[in-house]
Amino acid sequence: MTKKFASGAFVFTRARGLTPKTPEDIIPIAERHSINPSVIPEYAGDRAAVGRAIARTDTKIAGDTYLLRPIKRTSTEVTYGIVRENKNGDDHLDHDHEATVSWRSEPDPSIIEGDHTIANRIRLTYSELRGRLVSDDWTATIAKCMDEIGAVGMRPDGRIWWCPPQSLDYIRRLQGFLAEVGVTLFLAEVESENAGVVTEVVAESVEEQLHKLELEVADFSETQKPSMFAARLDQFQKLRQKALLYQAALGIGAERTEQVLGELERKVSAMLDVRQGLTVHKDGTVTRKHETLVKPDVKEVAPTAVTSLTFAGATFTQAETYEVGEMLFVSGDEHAISSVKALEAMGLAGKWQKAGDVEVSISNSGPKGAETSIRVRTGGMEIGRAVKAMEGLGIGVAA
Repeated sequence: MTKKFASGAFVFTRARGLTPKTPEDIIPIAERHSINPSVIPEYAGDRAAVGRAIARTDTKIAGDTYLLRPIKRTSTEVTYGIVRENKNGDDHLDHDHEATVSWRSEPDPSIIEGDHTIANRIRLTYSELRGRLVSDDWTATIAKCMDEIGAVGMRPDGRIWWCPPQSLDYIRRLQGFLAEVGVTLFLAEVESENAGVVTEVVAESVEEQLHKLELEVADFSETQKPSMFAARLDQFQKLRQKALLYQAALGIGAERTEQVLGELERKVSAMLDVRQGLTVHKDGTVTRKHETLVKPDVKEVAPTAVTSLTFAGATFTQAETYEVGEMLFVSGDEHAISSVKALEAMGLAGKWQKAGDVEVSISNSGPKGAETSIRVRTGGMEIGRAVKAMEGLGIGVAA
């Protein structure tokens, strides 16, 4: 019998009827379902709450229809006219401006000014929405969660995703969390006859991401901010992890992804090295920082002992281990911890992955200051000779 969800699942959500809650109210719900509270959206702000209150307000009073027409809308002030619509005969309408309703960010953003019935309704709705999250706030958050676990949009608007089977445990926890918040997350099994379509869509998604990164790197120059280079290197690592995930789930080859990312990584790393040796002045001129490095000609020597590794922009130092034939490297860097959490969501953390003749396992399980660990099995080979193989998993080898 074929295992259920062997080809992953289709995921979509529905958030109608969600009761507005403050982010603080949602934190214990997330913790109860083992969901990182960082997924909780930020409050959109009072200005957005005012707009939502106006859009939600019923404008009919005892059979009369009222219209809310904008007079002034800025980031700090909102004023609407309350207009009564009168139907005179079959071919004529009159509009009478009866009152205004307004909000200002200063001196007190909690106040809605106006004494008309419609203004009172807006005031009541605003008090219910202020400081709270509504359905619209969850759209971007859910899309971000889907991206982090390697899900791929099946439609251009991204409202239906394919979720790889390795991420289903996280999806089910997310499902329980969102249900308490007021968002229904649906899971639908991918039938075997549709697996080919999913494979095609996922392959196209990877290719599109690769092409986009290639175009971005082609436009790079050594004078751009180092943070931009670092951000792209982080993107490369995340796409590499997704490619490995898709290879395991759908049999999609990751060779081209690794080939392209490897080349882009070398280019960006080289530009970063050059950029760190330059000073870009406010007037756009560039000068080279003082250099005293003169390397003599030396013959190639055998690899030196490795005492540290790099991963996700962090340095891992060697630590003691009692496992025979295994090397242990640890880091407490927040970027490393965050990257491994993404691997956990994909079902890759803590699992041994083959890298040439060596095996590597990355996880967050250690004490404070050394939460993230990289375990390496070399089979007796000098780890310094496994540089290329380790790079295939995004791990750098340093002496």
